[in-house]
Amino acid sequence: MVNKIMKYGFFFFISVLAFVACQENEISTFDNESSLFFFRDIYNNNSKGTPQLDSTSYSFFLAGSIQVDTVWLDVLLTGSPSDQDRPFRIVQSNVGEPGGAVAGTHYVAFDDPEMVKRMVMPANKVSVALPVIMTRTPQMDTEEYRLDMEILPNEYFIQGIKDRVVYVLKITGKATKPANWDSPNSYLATFGEWGQEKMRFIIDYVGYNTFDETLITDYRYYLQLKAREKLAEYEAVKGPIYEADGTRVTFPAAS
Repeated sequence: MVNKIMKYGFFFFISVLAFVACQENEISTFDNESSLFFFRDIYNNNSKGTPQLDSTSYSFFLAGSIQVDTVWLDVLLTGSPSDQDRPFRIVQSNVGEPGGAVAGTHYVAFDDPEMVKRMVMPANKVSVALPVIMTRTPQMDTEEYRLDMEILPNEYFIQGIKDRVVYVLKITGKATKPANWDSPNSYLATFGEWGQEKMRFIIDYVGYNTFDETLITDYRYYLQLKAREKLAEYEAVKGPIYEADGTRVTFPAAS
């Protein structure tokens, strides 16, 4: 009887040890799991000092004669940093769709060696700035191309939260409304309602093309005065400027 009790006790003890070991292994596995996601913030810029909202619109319109340019996107880590570099995967998820960007034509493909070496979460880091290298084409003067990106799992990273592993970049050569144009005390207060011809005038005649910065009051006042002055000079020689819908280009009085 005693031997039987000891036998059952021994098996119970072994079962408990196995259960604890299994639980510890599960906890360890969970603790070591990492995933990645795209940074998004409506109040703060990314590590390169530029806005990174739910999507980013880029226009070569602001770049003059530049044919190749870069948009930087922050990729962040969930989980613990590693003591080794860890490659990650990003793909285009709208390949072949109408209006979709074409790898090798509108941007440098993610499987290009130049990009592959960039898609790495460095050792002991929780974020990395990823360059998306865009190439200008003549069609961009009238068209916009959409690049839908998605972070995929690999041997280093598990699947992240679905709506955080995707990001949209829109590329064009047309004038596009800056994301922060309507922000309080920003460009709406300085130049009035946005328009493509108005923006062209601001760039060509006011000499201002940095539309991702916060304007201090004195500088905003200066830009208002300069815009009205340059527009008056232009109209005296060439007449009023109109948007495509017939709206006349004007600037608000400085205040």
